[in-house]
Amino acid sequence: MKITDVKIYPFDTGRIGGRVRAVAEIVIDDVILIRDIKVIESKHGGLFINFPKKRSSSNKFFDIVEPLSKEFAEQVRRAVVDKYKELMNINPEENLD
Repeated sequence: MKITDVKIYPFDTGRIGGRVRAVAEIVIDDVILIRDIKVIESKHGGLFINFPKKRSSSNKFFDIVEPLSKEFAEQVRRAVVDKYKELMNINPEENLD
């Protein structure tokens, strides 16, 4: 599977104490769209992503999308974080992930 498109929507919650920096969507093989991937800044300044989740009636969160291989999860993470850095003019050599 190949990621054929990545869109980033900056959504910085830092001013209210949050760590979400953007929301992303990806297209896989030009046939599958995944929305609501969150780009989050860790406490140490690195970036990671969270796949979409849904809250149950008992206030527990469940994954809506879950990659079944570490390789694919890393491919998505790399594509989203790289696109975010490009959009925000962050030097890709900086250790933010």
